Amino acid sequence: GMGMAVLDDVEDETVPGQQKAYVEELPEDEEVVNILTDMETMALEDLVAFLSHRSRLVRKGAVAAAAGLSGTKAGRVVLIEKKPDALTTLIGMIGNKDCEEDALVALCNFCEEEEAVINISKLGAGPKIMQKILDDSEGGSNLDAASKLLANVSRVAHGRRELIGYVSDGTGEERKKQMKELIGVFEKSLSKAGDPLAPLALFFENVASEPQGAKLLCDDEEGFALASIAKGLAGSHEHRKIGAAGAVKNCCFQTELHCLIAGHREIAALLALPLVGPADQYDEEDKDGMYSGLASKCRIGGKFSESAELRRMIYEAMKLLCRSQDGRNYLRDSKLYPVLREVHKFEEAFELPDEHHIELLEEIVEQVMLLDEPEVD
Repeated sequence: GMGMAVLDDVEDETVPGQQKAYVEELPEDEEVVNILTDMETMALEDLVAFLSHRSRLVRKGAVAAAAGLSGTKAGRVVLIEKKPDALTTLIGMIGNKDCEEDALVALCNFCEEEEAVINISKLGAGPKIMQKILDDSEGGSNLDAASKLLANVSRVAHGRRELIGYVSDGTGEERKKQMKELIGVFEKSLSKAGDPLAPLALFFENVASEPQGAKLLCDDEEGFALASIAKGLAGSHEHRKIGAAGAVKNCCFQTELHCLIAGHREIAALLALPLVGPADQYDEEDKDGMYSGLASKCRIGGKFSESAELRRMIYEAMKLLCRSQDGRNYLRDSKLYPVLREVHKFEEAFELPDEHHIELLEEIVEQVMLLDEPEVD
């Protein structure tokens, strides 16, 4: 099935998966669940009316209350069922310095509900947030929340396609230009305090699940953006790592892109970085012919990633590369065997080993390292 939710166990997945940026789920409380007495329905009417009130302070208070209500499932459901037009008002607050912060929190929370995320996308939130991030990237506020919202909107097909520029409304070229700019500000965010645009890694992962999106990220003439996104695997930010692994994996679904990916040795090395263990596991011969960054990581030693989700995504990306001769040659030439050999031991040492992980690793090693390629005339 399609890996829409974050932590579904995926057997033999054949469709690229999407990520959602996590939201803070507040504990349900009885009062909210029983919210719909007549009086409270009236209060809801008022709340939504106050979102558009002419007084700045009233609007500010109302949007803070809406953000609070959106923190529980019952609150979200009530608002969506009774007052769906509230979403339009909240989207309209993006770019309004008084209300934007709470509006983004509320919209992010609403994205927990499938129906709401589709509506938020269809109401044009995607392009609006993309523009906000580009306008404010040098020092604006609420960039973290805006990035999360963009990641959430890109979970649904309409949102992704609109943002990649494949909706026939004449905005295609403009969107592609914005995508390129977005990758630029995503890179720059690394050097900013708190790395506010890190959640965009999940957005790029979602973009890569569309064939056109994957092509866009692997376009050498446009700067091969996938390499820049994949650098997240060398860092310590969880969103950047997961998004990077997911983006590479989703691009690897398109076998026709394998030859382009194979032109970039650093991608395979970056995929392997989170799988590097202590230095004493690799001898000099192991490092022979490895990409320099990977070889030096083996020399210094690393720590196997503790995230089972991240390790699985990396194995799945490598397994997908095994589908083509270009991909297999690429993995073979990248000299990843020593890394796979040691992470295989690490996976087997768990009290309850994940059989799927072990199987994936064994299939990769068998297809890449042990089988001879048929001669091609």
